Amino acid sequence: MKNHFVLFGIVIWAASVPSLHAGEAGPIVVGALRQLFIDSLFIQDARDVKLLAHEPRKTGDQSIAADRPWERGGLGPYSSVLWDNGRYHFWYHAMDRKLWHTSPGAGAICYATSEDGITWTKPELGLSEYEGSTRNNIVIGHGAAGLRIGQDGMMVFVDPNAPPEQRLRMVNRFGSKGEGDSRGVNVMSSGDGIHWKVTHENVMTYRPDKIHHLDSQNVIFWDDSLKKYVAYVRRNLREAGSQGRAIARGESDQLGNFPITQDLPVVFRPDPPDPLHRGASVVDYYNSAAVRYPWADRAYFLFPQAYYHYSKSLREFTKDAPTNAGPMDTQFAASRDGINWERYDRRPFVRVGMTGEFDRHSARLIYGLVPDRSGREIYLYYRGSDWLHGWDRDDRNRKLLTAHGLGAEEDVTTISRVVLRRDGFVSVTAGPGGGEFTTPPLKFDGRRLHLNLDTSAVGSARVACLDGRGKAIPGYSLEDCDILHTTNDTNRVVKWRGSPDLPALTDVVRLQFALRNADLYAFQFSDQ
Repeated sequence: MKNHFVLFGIVIWAASVPSLHAGEAGPIVVGALRQLFIDSLFIQDARDVKLLAHEPRKTGDQSIAADRPWERGGLGPYSSVLWDNGRYHFWYHAMDRKLWHTSPGAGAICYATSEDGITWTKPELGLSEYEGSTRNNIVIGHGAAGLRIGQDGMMVFVDPNAPPEQRLRMVNRFGSKGEGDSRGVNVMSSGDGIHWKVTHENVMTYRPDKIHHLDSQNVIFWDDSLKKYVAYVRRNLREAGSQGRAIARGESDQLGNFPITQDLPVVFRPDPPDPLHRGASVVDYYNSAAVRYPWADRAYFLFPQAYYHYSKSLREFTKDAPTNAGPMDTQFAASRDGINWERYDRRPFVRVGMTGEFDRHSARLIYGLVPDRSGREIYLYYRGSDWLHGWDRDDRNRKLLTAHGLGAEEDVTTISRVVLRRDGFVSVTAGPGGGEFTTPPLKFDGRRLHLNLDTSAVGSARVACLDGRGKAIPGYSLEDCDILHTTNDTNRVVKWRGSPDLPALTDVVRLQFALRNADLYAFQFSDQ
């Protein structure tokens, strides 16, 4: 059975997706699927337009706070959110002690649920006896699922190939006996998201060497366009002056049988535009939080967490530098194939907060993106903290960092929510002078053209339909198009002289866009 998404108004099928390219000289097949402007694929003959990456809006919510005894040590970034069967689900990692690095057995995976993605409930599940009571929301750890775990978290995905009792997969490094049992990546499975058991061990491994790998939130999901499982994992390259944290990618026909980590190609790593101190890289990339965007055709997003690690190249640490410490924020990249990534202007996607705020030193995106109830926005979540990476390592780090004004003033971690418009990661934008571009030939299905467009108060847009020679089809020129103004809409229908109907007797057109003070995020042909 095909899976479909209806929250965003127009049904988008997640199976049987047509090829984006019909051939070297042929039109691009877009059918009735939503198309995003994440690169130059749909941009030709451009004048005074550019691609612009957008930051989400911080809400300041403390969506999930560390307010239970088993969470007193803080919440972890290796957590996961999912919209499934009409509800929002959160699996988050928590510690009951500080100094995570030296606290084996102090971790737990906890469960929360929500009706709206804003207010979360921590149900009493009775799976673990903690300090004499089973009134807690622990699903793994402290004896729940028969395991004791430490500072490692996990991610969760829906596996369409699994039997119903295993449809939810949890990717982790716990092992069947808990922390330290495995040098690879394991999978636990569940039918309800609450009762979990180990079903696949060592689905990914690495050859023993002097460099550790897989030591982060490793991501696996089923890619329906490839009909394969895809993994994004941590592979360390250990270049001079750096731990060389990088993101490698693998594919497999089954849940397991991935290549050895050292044999996986690296698809995202620090490169020359990233900061250097005295010729050495001082930035590594942690979790990928990689997703295939479910509400449009051929769009993959990466949210690498940039770790700026303090070294003796910084004046205050010349004599004595903390061990493996520094701030982290979340960046953004997009791709058509999940392999080649566009990084845009490299500005933060979720930036650290201002001095005195709960996220002043760290803003690390949680795995998963979910739709809001209106269908117009997307919710993402991040673990914010006034901790630096490495703050929880030992007392030496804490003393050094505090002495230089880099301590955790409130010693707080929390999971907060950010909001982005539907498809709102990247737009084609034009300024007050206006700009234009034309698409390549598009083979489409449908009678109407929908745009995700923001003109705000003084912006505008027009669209023309061109034939194979690049000439406007009679009745569908820019001048014939009703001006799109006073618009901030994710599904605005284009009209020509009052009619939304596309040219008859053709299923191939080139679209010409004229924008002024406007952002265009996506387009879609439809019968609606």
